[in-house]
Amino acid sequence: MQLKFVTGEPAILSGKTLVIADLHIGIEHRYKKKGIKVPSQSGKLLERIEKLLNKTKAKRLIIIGDIKHKVPGTSFQEEREIPLFFQRLLEKTEVEVTPGNHDDRIKNLLPEKVILHPSTGFMLGKIWLCHGHAWPKKEFLDAEHIVIGHNHASIEFSDKLGYRWIDPVWVRAEIDRKKLPKQYKGFSDSPPELILVPPFNEFAGLIPMNKRAREIRRYFIEGPSPIFRISKKKTARIYMLDGTFLGKLGKM
Repeated sequence: MQLKFVTGEPAILSGKTLVIADLHIGIEHRYKKKGIKVPSQSGKLLERIEKLLNKTKAKRLIIIGDIKHKVPGTSFQEEREIPLFFQRLLEKTEVEVTPGNHDDRIKNLLPEKVILHPSTGFMLGKIWLCHGHAWPKKEFLDAEHIVIGHNHASIEFSDKLGYRWIDPVWVRAEIDRKKLPKQYKGFSDSPPELILVPPFNEFAGLIPMNKRAREIRRYFIEGPSPIFRISKKKTARIYMLDGTFLGKLGKM
């Protein structure tokens, strides 16, 4: 199955399967604690997903973490909204989940019909799907692509007057075979292409990838994704959601 980006949306379509990442249901609670009033986004997220399912004619939805936001633990909002959210989705399509770092105890919130994969990911055709916060199983090396979320990838634009704006982006990068940990050695001479999926929830926050190294040192060296750390970031190709190719990360 080939994959393609859904134009204008942070979603991938592979055959009849729609893939999205980073819902962060319940993130509004964090904003509320900071004095920012953001109404629940669950209804809007659900509406967007339903429209995408209709538009793409997908028969299956895969969410590669993070379903919820609070970690550790679960907020009352998450306990109330997540089961209903997925029950509504199940009325429309098959649903599968691979958990992210925010998804502790997510099994307790999901209806039984939701298929829950391990956090290390799984294979869909020739595509390995996982959230990206943990190292994947060695079987990912048999894939043509590894698709992850977690990084909240974006590019920051600015002008001489100081105006700045940030847009979510797709990232396509090569994995540096020489930097693969020992447990992966000898399994493949040609690692899969790495694809970073932008967050589906617009309130989940974005991390500009083109800031100066000293400003974003932790992002590139310490995290957030171990598999992204060993990618060839300078030659990573950056695309806007409408498909516009912005160039290679090393030249931004």
